[in-house]
Amino acid sequence: MRVTDRMLYDMANTNAVAARDKVLTASDQASTGMRVTHPGDDPSSAGLIIKGRTTLSQLDAINQGAARTNDEMGVADSALQQLSDVVARARELSVQMSNDSYSGVERKNAAAEVDTLFRQAVSLMNTAVNGRYIFGGTKDSQPPFDAAGNYSGDTNVRQVEVAPGVAEDASVRADVAVKGVGGGADLFATLTSLSTALTTNDSNGIRGTLDNLDAATHQISNSLAKVGASMDAFQTAQNVSAAIKLNTTASVAHEQEADAFDSSTQLALANHALDATLTAAAASFRMSLLDKL
Repeated sequence: MRVTDRMLYDMANTNAVAARDKVLTASDQASTGMRVTHPGDDPSSAGLIIKGRTTLSQLDAINQGAARTNDEMGVADSALQQLSDVVARARELSVQMSNDSYSGVERKNAAAEVDTLFRQAVSLMNTAVNGRYIFGGTKDSQPPFDAAGNYSGDTNVRQVEVAPGVAEDASVRADVAVKGVGGGADLFATLTSLSTALTTNDSNGIRGTLDNLDAATHQISNSLAKVGASMDAFQTAQNVSAAIKLNTTASVAHEQEADAFDSSTQLALANHALDATLTAAAASFRMSLLDKL
């Protein structure tokens, strides 16, 4: 087959276009610092970049959820600690006033303090964070306890993701902690009984509240232990997600970003190749490089 001038021209034009494309690609990488901006730049790296970004989004969601829930659990821990102090003070009064040396007037004064402790306990168990009542289970839009200590929340325990597919308890069952569901003592009923016994000057009734106050102390202590374990889990989730995010971010950058030295080298080589291509084409048709451009 005879090679015509037209064939030589088409071949030279194709080579020149390819060389210019390489220069533009190398120039873009050198100026932006990015090696992959479109899937077609490197399909394999583009796939890894997309996967890495998806992982980063998941980690952000986990970290935000864990941080927010850890703050709520911290508030729950503080409320339960204060509730434990309330029960401890009620027990002190029960032990003290069960002594027959105290008069009816003194016991009525103690009853007034127990009534104050009762109201404090209700207030603590109606603690809210950002408008959400944290001791109401999943019914968290209204106070879970009324003024008489009756519970209107549910028995559900909220859960929050601490790792892909792994959830951790994010709320306390108040019906167990203070109402004694499952075989414990009803703290509010016990405080009411103590107040009544003090008001009526009933020594046996006062002493009869001690066992339930001890049971309530144990219930609250168990709840505090669970809250502490959950807080540790959420803090660990934040730490782990931060570490994985750091590594994933670095991996995405490695796939996407261009090496500055390599980009400069590739640009120089591409320009050299373009010059050589144009020079060869010009020589083939006895044209100067300026005429070709």
